[in-house]
Amino acid sequence: MNRAQAIQAVDEAFAEAPRPTTFIRGSCVCEECLEHNETLRGLKQKELPLGALNNPGWDPICFASDAAFQYLLPGLARLVLEHANDYLQQFLFHITQADRLACFTPTQANAVRVVLDVLALEESAAVDNNLAADELFRARHELEQAAASKTAPPHR
Repeated sequence: MNRAQAIQAVDEAFAEAPRPTTFIRGSCVCEECLEHNETLRGLKQKELPLGALNNPGWDPICFASDAAFQYLLPGLARLVLEHANDYLQQFLFHITQADRLACFTPTQANAVRVVLDVLALEESAAVDNNLAADELFRARHELEQAAASKTAPPHR
């Protein structure tokens, strides 16, 4: 797979994710949550600016609801593919959180896994620069397991 195919896979897998009315988890109305909600609400699904999201100390994606995360995933995939040196660590952090893995359908988990495959093949320098090879392959494995566990027949 190449970048264009990875983006197409993500776009198709997350096509049904509706734009949420509220982007943050829960109903907190503190200043920080309100600011993150406004930041996320102002983003376009497939055009996420690096400057709004690449600060690990002030990252609105950490506050995003699962619905918002799914809605924004096409943009996050584009962001990491375009700015792997700057966004790889945060992308890997976000997609490997247990609640994020649990919110993916098998098709969505497989599409995100394709993005990781492209990063491994086409952005090896960024992976090396970020010392992220182990983390990338662990994330790939977790996505593979998440997809398989949702498609496996129940144990009796």
